Amino acid sequence: MPYWVDIIVKLTPAFVTLVLGIVGSTIAYWQYRLGKLQHQLNHDRLRFDLFSKRLEAYEKLQHFFTEVVRTGTVEDKVLPVLGEAIYQSRFLFGDEISSRLDDIWKKAIDLRYCRHMLHEAGSLPVGPERTALCEKDGELLKWMMDQMNEAPGRYAKYLKFQ
Repeated sequence: MPYWVDIIVKLTPAFVTLVLGIVGSTIAYWQYRLGKLQHQLNHDRLRFDLFSKRLEAYEKLQHFFTEVVRTGTVEDKVLPVLGEAIYQSRFLFGDEISSRLDDIWKKAIDLRYCRHMLHEAGSLPVGPERTALCEKDGELLKWMMDQMNEAPGRYAKYLKFQ
């Protein structure tokens, strides 16, 4: 057998091993890259889902404020909207938002009660008690409007999608 054939026969297993090592390394590298990309996509998807849920809760709160400003009171049909916003916000936002939503809920109930006492059957007669209730009603409505105006700034850090 010629000398060069003997060299090829002896080098073939080493060459095949080298080629298989290169192919295996290339596959491992691309799996690593794909895993890294998949991790980034999962992270972005999680951030997007969280953003969507936060935006939904914020929009419900804004819907509540819009109805309060539009009607000048808290009607029975908008209390569940606020309730849903509070429920959705518990685990999506920080403690400062949760405590603020609790305050909004309490003031909404107070505003609803004031309007009921002022305008429903058996309302208060004209006098100092009714005047005080009217002033409280006006303060509560102004407070609600202030909260509506402050809400975008308060929620901004949670609604940035970067």
